[in-house]
Amino acid sequence: MYNNIANGTTYGGVGDVNKRFRRQLFSSIGDAIADHEMIQAGDRILVAVSGGKDSLFMAWALADIRKRSPIKFHLEAVTIDPGEPWQLSSAQLSAISSFLSGLGIPHHVVPSQIAQIVMNYPGNKTPCSLCANLRRGCLHQTASELGFNKVALGHTLDDAIETLFLNMFFTGSLRCFRPKTYLSRRRVEVIRPIVYVEEPWIVQAAKELALPVAPAQCSYSGNTNRHSMKTLVAELSENIPGLRRKMTNVLKAVWRQMPAID
Repeated sequence: MYNNIANGTTYGGVGDVNKRFRRQLFSSIGDAIADHEMIQAGDRILVAVSGGKDSLFMAWALADIRKRSPIKFHLEAVTIDPGEPWQLSSAQLSAISSFLSGLGIPHHVVPSQIAQIVMNYPGNKTPCSLCANLRRGCLHQTASELGFNKVALGHTLDDAIETLFLNMFFTGSLRCFRPKTYLSRRRVEVIRPIVYVEEPWIVQAAKELALPVAPAQCSYSGNTNRHSMKTLVAELSENIPGLRRKMTNVLKAVWRQMPAID
């Protein structure tokens, strides 16, 4: 029921993409939502919006789905501000809030000191892993406090492939985050509606929609193992036609063997 939602509607001045490309995007999103039963009637979904293209695109897509789906659900968004020196500027936050307002999505901003904790951490934990764990903790706590039963994360198909490769090459394990995971301690379910969407599609959509993307301020950006995996996926895709679609089948096999509850 999520796949028949392609048309030319716009929201409060927010742009749109051409109909053929729209069908391609929403076919993948609809498949992910249907395959993993991500959204049910009455869900209160907190959309994690970092200011990057992926999370902004996800917010736009979920607003579109909400408008035309027979299943009624509630959306709000949250931005976890990492604090100095990686904080978003007031102009960036204002642009993101305005964009979300045009979609009919209320926006919460949660301040934190994640940047300082990561930069001053004395242990051996990689900065990206530590930062991700701290952000997730803030996000899940916020969802619980505000009464949301689901959190939507903007991980793409490329993110899933990169994570699988990271685990294969650096830990020797076949693991990747699941499209849907229930966090029993928080009583919150994490969903990833754009997990079947290829990264180049989102790059194109971000341009056509004129998304208010905030450039990454992280000191480690572009100099991590994940960045190396991103480069590897791009290079392999150049030489292997349909690589990302083929890897979707590999990921599905991995997900079937992983627990759905954390």
